Amino acid sequence: MVSASNFISVDKDLLSSSVNGFLPKVAVIPLSEDDTEGLEVLVREGDRVKEGDVIAKTKGLHIHSSVPGIVQKIKQMQYSNGKQGLCAFVALNGAFSYLGKKSVAQEWQSYESQTILFLLREAGVVNSFGKLIPIATQIKKTKNANSSAVVVRLFDCDPSFVTESFMASNYLAEVLEGTGIIARAFGVKSVILAYSVTDKNNLKDRIDSLLAERAFALFGADTDFSCIGIDTKKYPAGTMHDITAAVKKANKSESVEKLGKKDLFVDSCTSLNAYNAVALRKPLVSTFVHVTGDCLNSAAMLNVRVGTPLRDIVEQCGGFKRELSKIIINGIVSGKAVSSLDIPVSRGMKSVEFVPARQVTFQCGENCVRCGNCRKICPVHLWPGNLFRIAHLSSLENACEADKNAYKSVILCSECGLCNAVCSSRLPLVQTISILKDSYHEE
Repeated sequence: MVSASNFISVDKDLLSSSVNGFLPKVAVIPLSEDDTEGLEVLVREGDRVKEGDVIAKTKGLHIHSSVPGIVQKIKQMQYSNGKQGLCAFVALNGAFSYLGKKSVAQEWQSYESQTILFLLREAGVVNSFGKLIPIATQIKKTKNANSSAVVVRLFDCDPSFVTESFMASNYLAEVLEGTGIIARAFGVKSVILAYSVTDKNNLKDRIDSLLAERAFALFGADTDFSCIGIDTKKYPAGTMHDITAAVKKANKSESVEKLGKKDLFVDSCTSLNAYNAVALRKPLVSTFVHVTGDCLNSAAMLNVRVGTPLRDIVEQCGGFKRELSKIIINGIVSGKAVSSLDIPVSRGMKSVEFVPARQVTFQCGENCVRCGNCRKICPVHLWPGNLFRIAHLSSLENACEADKNAYKSVILCSECGLCNAVCSSRLPLVQTISILKDSYHEE
């Protein structure tokens, strides 16, 4: 672990409210960023769609048009995660179905698990706690007889943005109710609320007050809940491993003794979207994005339509005051760099930082010099440099037994990005380990 003060956003505690993002003239809606299995595109060029219309389906998710308008084309584009995939270009035209309309919350406490799963899938809700995955798909894959709890993270996984803590602070009641909805879908009676004890805006008193007044309305009947304070002065603090360790340290009961992968970990953004989907019956057509960076004339928390190009966000924030060098999506430490202002906002985007040239040092990747920095800093005690070497072997089947055993350790990686930060050879360590993790799960 390292001090989070090295990465804390300069906008922390300054953004007290959000504003709606400019409506895009043409929304470029990603169709397969989080679940490409069984993609079925339901619209064609020239079709007219309404806000919230289903324009594509995958096995675990429906994708909706974020604006009313005319479908101009279906085209391959770069996504915010760096991958390529299909996007629907929808030219804004017509009246909105949800925007500006008052919503009345529905009673969901009597719903069966399958009903809630259906509503989450229909609304296009994804879990953005870690790697983006449709929440309905994740619940079905994770749920088993040994599942015991839903854990919600009410603070930011990456200290360089403030989206998750902003959602938890400004929509706390809705986030807690959304967590209760997810717990009902997951079929468990236990909810663990992980909040920051070191944050200036400590949520503990507000959580206690809400639970005392509205426990049934927020969670339904017979749900046990507990609050666990997390020290967020150190990074990483928000991974499944970190939260699990903190929960077990604070609570010695048998109920949390086996807390881990069999349980469901979500963030405040996911819980809020679950509330909107089930209680308000709204599809996921917009998302909150922390927009920051020394390139911009102003920073903001924007409620942006999915598919809004990044250049529209720049325009709303007053344009650039310095030359742009890097665009970082979802955090300086654990996020990804993209190269184009044409990249659209996706369902899993939490932040975008526009970094000027004067803050970027020219870096060129070299061969690993075995300095050991990545091994020293890894919070789960892996050797990223060795895993990088294993990834470049001609064949894992012909590797020695030690390398095969090391390969299995990739599942422990939380992809915090600290190994990249200290690598003297500037190797893409965490990106390589992520690819290894995907190949491991496929076996």
